[in-house]
Amino acid sequence: MDGPPTPGSDVGEPRPDLPSRVGRYRIEAKIGEGGMGAVYLGRDPDGRPVAVKVVRPGLADDPAFLARFRDEARNAERVAAFCTAQVLEHGEDDGVAYLVTEYIEGPSLLRHVTDNGPLSPGMLHGVAVGVAAALVGIHAAGLVHRDLKPSNVLLSISGPRVIDFGIARALDAAASHTRTGQIIGSPGWIAPEQILGQRATPAVDVFAWGCLVAYAANGRNPYGRGSFQLMAARAVHADPDLGVLTEPLAGLVRSALAKDPAQRPSARDLLLALTGGTGTEADVNTTIDESWRLRDPGPAAPQDPATLRDPGGTAPSGSVTHQEAGAAAPSGSATRHDAGSVAPSEHGAVTREALGRSDRRRPRRPLVLTGAAALMAAVVAGGVVLMVRDRDGASGTGAATPAALPKDPLLVRIDTRPGWPGTCHGDIGVYVPGAAAPTTLVDGPQCDTLPVWSPDRRRIAFTRSGGGRTEAWVMNADGSDPRKVTDRISGGRVAWSPDGRRLAFMGRDNGVAQIFAITIGETTPTRLTDDPADKDDPAWSATGRLAFWSKRDGTEQIYTLDPQHPDRPWTRITADGVRAVDPAWSPDGRRLAYTRGAYPRADIWAVNADGTGARRVTADAGHDMDPTWSRNGAWIAYVNGRYAQPRLRAVRQDGSGDRSLVPGAVSLGHPGWS
Repeated sequence: MDGPPTPGSDVGEPRPDLPSRVGRYRIEAKIGEGGMGAVYLGRDPDGRPVAVKVVRPGLADDPAFLARFRDEARNAERVAAFCTAQVLEHGEDDGVAYLVTEYIEGPSLLRHVTDNGPLSPGMLHGVAVGVAAALVGIHAAGLVHRDLKPSNVLLSISGPRVIDFGIARALDAAASHTRTGQIIGSPGWIAPEQILGQRATPAVDVFAWGCLVAYAANGRNPYGRGSFQLMAARAVHADPDLGVLTEPLAGLVRSALAKDPAQRPSARDLLLALTGGTGTEADVNTTIDESWRLRDPGPAAPQDPATLRDPGGTAPSGSVTHQEAGAAAPSGSATRHDAGSVAPSEHGAVTREALGRSDRRRPRRPLVLTGAAALMAAVVAGGVVLMVRDRDGASGTGAATPAALPKDPLLVRIDTRPGWPGTCHGDIGVYVPGAAAPTTLVDGPQCDTLPVWSPDRRRIAFTRSGGGRTEAWVMNADGSDPRKVTDRISGGRVAWSPDGRRLAFMGRDNGVAQIFAITIGETTPTRLTDDPADKDDPAWSATGRLAFWSKRDGTEQIYTLDPQHPDRPWTRITADGVRAVDPAWSPDGRRLAYTRGAYPRADIWAVNADGTGARRVTADAGHDMDPTWSRNGAWIAYVNGRYAQPRLRAVRQDGSGDRSLVPGAVSLGHPGWS
């Protein structure tokens, strides 16, 4: 069968071996078959076409499977019918368990790419958005798909639709009784934690989303092709090959393919980044509609076979068989709901013990895989070791992976009561990414904000307001011995000098905001600026320069000066006329991160210290502000959202890996990392 069966067509004529009815549904044709059982094209009493999935006899006799199947089917019925095939009903008929879903007409993503090559940019964006939206709905219902892959995404006339959600867990329950140590899943789409026998969370679907988008863009899986063992080893140890994917989508895919599930964005994070809006149904509908209208009316232009070859240097990905994709029936079938997870015997069973849990080697440098002989997998006692050759011909293990999220503690403002910024109830605390809550260091009725580590991280400076006064304070890193440095401050953040002996701050002289510096322990500050323009946000670099914003040339722009020679001309860093504030130096003093734009819509940007190479780092629909660099310079933490409800997030300095740092709805502001 070359394409999806059309209700009433000759392709779907009944055969003698087909059941005539299942429950109240008349059966017209067999659509496909997979790990759960057979899938049929049926009709409800009103003549509406449906897909009827009938559990195979071996599973129907398994009480564990049937119990899980019923539970998961009930959950699946609660999933919003948006970018998914709606689950209509489940039941049993004369000892036969079945599940009925909406019939979706259109080829699978696998069939479309196999026949026509990689998707056009418009269709690719629509698939990325639609599948992310489907995952949001699936996860909101308490389900994890567990077997998301191109054959489980159908390209309907209205956009992509995800099928076979909520079934793999039932299969997994059955497998745990009969195939101990083996893995249910499809090679090339299964997440590292599934391979290693860890708990499957919604993050496994995000990983599969990343694989799926890379596949749709390139016509090949980002981990190449090969046996189950080899594909599994690559997923655990190797870097994905993203091919022609470009930013910002490439950055989202990289973050989705993080080895550590805790470092992946949620499906909602993906959706927000892709739609540039609130991620509502209207946003998604608009995005998919615009993308789908860009589809080519006919097959894509022939692809250069070289561009379709996987890292192993084998056949073009278009030649992938349905068995390799985990389908026994043609993947183009519009309702090839084969119940997701494919039994390991279909791909070559691999035990969790053989893959191992201890040998997770870190890369020594980026690697280039150049042929079948360049990548070898050896299953050894205790784990899988990937032997590869880099561009210099040397052997190594693994492949380069993006920088992991640091666990260095951030200083934060903790709002003990709502009201910010109109009224302040701020305490100073420390927060370790991923923790349930921050630890308070200093509290009280006063307003404490804008904490900053000293260069040696032994002290913390912060701004304190109350009783009509604003002061600069310092304390020890554990919150002990808080003491006032100066009351000359007019508000805003303070900054440590590189030697940790002085603080820069904003004060007023004859009613004009100026930058001052004071040596801790002394009482008289030194004025560093003397001009009539508003300015704020001093930041002192490791190389000794001060960055700040000023309205000298109209709109707020970033400038730097030499505090040892404050009479020398400033250096203007930003020059595009768009509001630029909150400068923050990278630890090496070579780059600046800053907030570009006005509330309520601004992004985090980065620029070289000489003003060249300005680029956007974040690109969501909300307001981003207050950037701060990690100590290794690889990540930038920042605040997202409305002033009254700040959300702490982090992103790699190249724009990839954007994620929430704080679980739940905890609001933290004014982060200080380095």
